[in-house]
Amino acid sequence: MRLNMILSFISIYFLLTLSACSNNEVKYDGEPLKIAVIGDIPELNNKNIHFETISLDKFSEDATQISTNFDAVMITPVIFEEASDDRFVDVYSDSEMPIIFFDSPKRHFPFIRAGATYETARWESLNNGSHTTIYLSDIDADIEDVWYFYLKDEKELDDLYKEIFQMVETL
Repeated sequence: MRLNMILSFISIYFLLTLSACSNNEVKYDGEPLKIAVIGDIPELNNKNIHFETISLDKFSEDATQISTNFDAVMITPVIFEEASDDRFVDVYSDSEMPIIFFDSPKRHFPFIRAGATYETARWESLNNGSHTTIYLSDIDADIEDVWYFYLKDEKELDDLYKEIFQMVETL
């Protein structure tokens, strides 16, 4: 009987811990944002953030429509190698919306430079210690804006998301 109680307690504790880890609450309280995600959707909760998965091909075929329906595009590590293919360079440069390269220590360079891929881009020259980069190009003005976000400790991931969302809100 006592063993059953202990096992029940352990099971409940495990479920609560698992539940807490998979439902990260991000304390962003700005304007509602709709973010297209190419790759894995972040596991976080916030009533003001809505993620929707899209493909690289859909983004490249209809970037104008996507920029009308979304506040930003987030590209995640599982798709970096494909996303750094030369056929997408103009898509990023011509986009009229912020592109978030989430968890990219090589920043945005492998994605916007022809001839480089995420795998072949030289790590040493690209590493500035940042975790995530927001890239925004303005073709008419012939300028590129870039913002870097840093993560000192994985425990601060919620703060990182909050900073990213606050920046997207201002763009």
